[in-house]
Amino acid sequence: MARIDGLNLSGASLNPAGAAGASAAGGSTESEAANKARGRQDVINLSSRGRIVAEAARAVHTSSDVREAKVAALKAAIANGSYSSNAREIAERLVANGLGS
Repeated sequence: MARIDGLNLSGASLNPAGAAGASAAGGSTESEAANKARGRQDVINLSSRGRIVAEAARAVHTSSDVREAKVAALKAAIANGSYSSNAREIAERLVANGLGS
């Protein structure tokens, strides 16, 4: 029997709804069912990196100036291991175009 002061010395536990005998793991399933009954839906949260990648992908798909041949050549170079980049040159271009800040 559960005590009214919240100290349960008999070993039985209470779920969030107050019914005796539910374990912490079992309460989770009941809680999920209660949430669905109240109209709650699953939610997904993307990290800031995930949001940036999704935004970049969206921009590429909506852009009209994507050079398909150049993109294909770069993908092939990356895939076969012959692609190399110069970080200093990339950084200089970003700063020159005002994208570095």
